[in-house]
Amino acid sequence: MKPASGYANGPKASTQVAIAAVSSAMARGGLTQAGKVFLFLSTHFHQQIDECLRAVVAISGSMDVVGASAAGVFTEQDWSLDSPAAAALVLPPDFPAQMRNSHLALAAPNAINQFWLNDGALKFGGVAGDATGLGHYALWQAAQQRFSFIQIPLEARNIIVSEGTQSLGAYFTITASQGLVLESLDGRPALDTLGPYLAQYPQEALLAQISNAAQSWIPVIGTDLSRGSVMLAHELFVGEQLRWGHFNAKAASDELAQQIMLQLAGKPQPKWALAFSSHRRVMTGDGLSEPDWNVMRKTLPDVPFAGFYGNGQIIPPPNHHQPIDKLNRIVDNSVLLALFD
Repeated sequence: MKPASGYANGPKASTQVAIAAVSSAMARGGLTQAGKVFLFLSTHFHQQIDECLRAVVAISGSMDVVGASAAGVFTEQDWSLDSPAAAALVLPPDFPAQMRNSHLALAAPNAINQFWLNDGALKFGGVAGDATGLGHYALWQAAQQRFSFIQIPLEARNIIVSEGTQSLGAYFTITASQGLVLESLDGRPALDTLGPYLAQYPQEALLAQISNAAQSWIPVIGTDLSRGSVMLAHELFVGEQLRWGHFNAKAASDELAQQIMLQLAGKPQPKWALAFSSHRRVMTGDGLSEPDWNVMRKTLPDVPFAGFYGNGQIIPPPNHHQPIDKLNRIVDNSVLLALFD
């Protein structure tokens, strides 16, 4: 018996798709009963979550089912964005796991706050939902839906984060904003400051960084020429400092490959892995291939992994094996890869 993953998709969301993913994982792992089940579903399943969870409990023999729904899901077998699919990773019963002051954390887009994010525990994981945080999403733990966040004690051998974002210019001061709509920076229409970069990069690759915010890079959602405003996937406040940046897909996937190879140098391959990526990061590609998935597939041969494309990634301090001296953060346009023995 060993950890194993399973992937399934279909023309529409159904309990059969979720069952197929878990059944495939159990068959690959030589399991007749599961221990912990990580189950990730695309948002197409939003009306069938409870039915899927009951079906997975029945087929796996385990109530220890945790996961979330998001824009897309993947395992080492395949990936899917914006189509009905299920991904599962199953551990054998009583599979040993390190459980110190470290937690796998999955959150709803509207549940992020500093009190939870930095409550004294190291956290890594992902945020469900789409780029705006307004689409369908769900979370579950112990095979029951949750409505804000979940976290389970879990310690990874290595946590690898590839941000792949480059800053563009200096910080501005926000001088007018309404909710997600940024109206002016340093007294100028916000779009005037972003305009030169829109001429150089596609809009979906552009981001904003708010100084001292928990979420370091925020996607640009849209622009309004008539008002000279910019909509971002994060609420903005007058007086905050903001600068623009852009995501470079090729540089980001190269960085991910280098980090994985560095962490694996001279060490045995991990037994399993979880990964959380941004669906906006996939959208900067050609739509036919997924560079980050290809990197993980090639650098982790024969390692089962599963994860989802969501609304953000929860990352711990860089030196997370030392006592906490920095904060957990929310990032986007990133890949977080957690390796386990």
